[in-house]
Amino acid sequence: MSIENKEDRRVRKTKKALREGLIELLNEKSIQNITVKELTDKVDIHRSTFYANFKDVYELYSHVEDSIIQEISNLVSIDYTFKSNVFFNDLFDYINKNRQVSRLFFGGNISTAFSERLTGLFKNACMDCWCQEYNVSTISEEMDYYVQFCLSGWLGAIGMWVSRDFEYPMERLMKTLSDIDASVGKVFESKFSNK
Repeated sequence: MSIENKEDRRVRKTKKALREGLIELLNEKSIQNITVKELTDKVDIHRSTFYANFKDVYELYSHVEDSIIQEISNLVSIDYTFKSNVFFNDLFDYINKNRQVSRLFFGGNISTAFSERLTGLFKNACMDCWCQEYNVSTISEEMDYYVQFCLSGWLGAIGMWVSRDFEYPMERLMKTLSDIDASVGKVFESKFSNK
């Protein structure tokens, strides 16, 4: 193994530790109250190592947001046409495997800018999927409202599930959201489909 690969692996390991440590602290307090010393003590990394990677905790936070957006973007970029139950399964699997992150970013403690980025990601994926599924070529303002309604509902339900510490059975919530999505999809098809 080359020295370069070892260093890359060490850097990735360091960034992962810092990300996890910051997320833990953010679930306890606001970012304004987190110091680099507190974070580096928590993850047992020297402060100079932190500063070799990030300017301050705000830059690290920005890195965490960008990483989560990229992870979710990879998830929603899969073609889920005719398979909303598969989408919900993949999304819930991600949320369940990343509970600390989910508590922070789906549980209501997110910044407005991140919320807009996340909603935009889901909205574009949903619109693309429905347009393909129902052979719609032009997106109308009315369609935009339908999609926004759906997103608000299922992101709200997911946020409620996360904020209640994942107590409601995941499979039941996924089934509920899939059923609602199928029902709204029928309305969407009857109003907008070119089939």
